[in-house]
Amino acid sequence: MAGLLDLGPEELRARLLAFDRAVALKFPDHVFRLVIVGGGALVLLGYLARPTSDLDVLSVPRELEPLLAGYDLSGRVNAFIDHFAYNMEDRLVPLELPTRAVAFSTASLEDIVASKLHSDRTVDMADVRNPEIVAALDWGKLETVAEDMKGSVLNERRYQLFLSNYREYRREFGPCDS
Repeated sequence: MAGLLDLGPEELRARLLAFDRAVALKFPDHVFRLVIVGGGALVLLGYLARPTSDLDVLSVPRELEPLLAGYDLSGRVNAFIDHFAYNMEDRLVPLELPTRAVAFSTASLEDIVASKLHSDRTVDMADVRNPEIVAALDWGKLETVAEDMKGSVLNERRYQLFLSNYREYRREFGPCDS
């Protein structure tokens, strides 16, 4: 299953359901929680039409790690956990999927946008400039997430880079402040 490069929303949902079936077979008496982030989460939430090559998953339980790659799931994003506000859990969006062993959620749109502004990668900057994403943002919530990022980053230099990207993004796309 792994290695396909053009996964749209239906393919991503199919991967999650197949992963859930595999987890249910291996761990019949457990329910795990997984949080999807990044471009794949934006595709699943319907904000982004571009395909993705995998789904980024935060904080994967160790016992599930060997199963990830076979379903185009990636735990590599954990290396960038400081790109997410420390209280992101308060804003998770449950994915309505008929699962038995894995409860899937995504980060909120605002948390995903903040993480992409933090990453400073070209593809991420293009994602957050997508008109559907800009139109759907709750700018007040994004401001709160941006303030919460201060408690999450590893060092001041990385926070200042995020803050610079956030301020430029808000100036370019945000509401007019009176």
